[in-house]
Amino acid sequence: MIANYFIIDDFLLKQLEKLDNNSLYAKIDNILDNDELYPCCDIDTIWNGLYFLISSKEEPVYDKTIFEDYAKSAFIFGDINFNTEEYIAYINKEEISKILEEIEKIDINKLNFNPKIFDEKQIFPNMWLKEDKELLFEELEMAFDELKDFFYEAKEQNKNILITIM
Repeated sequence: MIANYFIIDDFLLKQLEKLDNNSLYAKIDNILDNDELYPCCDIDTIWNGLYFLISSKEEPVYDKTIFEDYAKSAFIFGDINFNTEEYIAYINKEEISKILEEIEKIDINKLNFNPKIFDEKQIFPNMWLKEDKELLFEELEMAFDELKDFFYEAKEQNKNILITIM
């Protein structure tokens, strides 16, 4: 499963919210094929590992009363899920700044990356003990920085973020 993040405007978001599942999947395929129209950040299969690294949690937290945990979850998984079999979610532009405030508090170089724990917890993808620890951490760090920059781009454009994990 690959995680893709897209910057979308309010008009497209409103269209997506009105679609039935079949039409939504068709529209998502169109978006995936047109990244020149919809800026994209592709963090490939590292999304779950990145989430576990920054949160120490295996499942997303959607409770906004624990905003630090919520922001880390929303950063990877979005805020509002579409009711579909595939994972499709979004973040309203109003939430992006608040999420970024929490994400900016994370010093990824101070986090404890232990591939053995990732492997024991069966964090997707199952590769944590098969590769060099330093290279894996560099991949996680690069995905974190790319995604954070992408959020800043969406904030600057005052647009929403669509997330697909398929």
